[in-house]
Amino acid sequence: MHWQSRAVCGGACAWLFFGPDGETERERQTREPKAKAVCASCPVSAECLDHALEHHVRSGIWGGLNEHERFTEGRRRASGTSFARQ
Repeated sequence: MHWQSRAVCGGACAWLFFGPDGETERERQTREPKAKAVCASCPVSAECLDHALEHHVRSGIWGGLNEHERFTEGRRRASGTSFARQ
């Protein structure tokens, strides 16, 4: 996965992208925007998202999308509809 070597998140803490067990909704709402901000500046976020969708990754922030957003994006892609990132 050559794209991973160019990912901005390489030096970031994993907890930012993968919430800890027992994380509260409030904690998630604080953590996720920080992770998504890292993704927004990443030159390989599209490749990251494609990887997560192709491999049905279920947890974490990948390509700037959380689990629910990736599920929605996967369904949109399957139906041929585009998705505007938030």
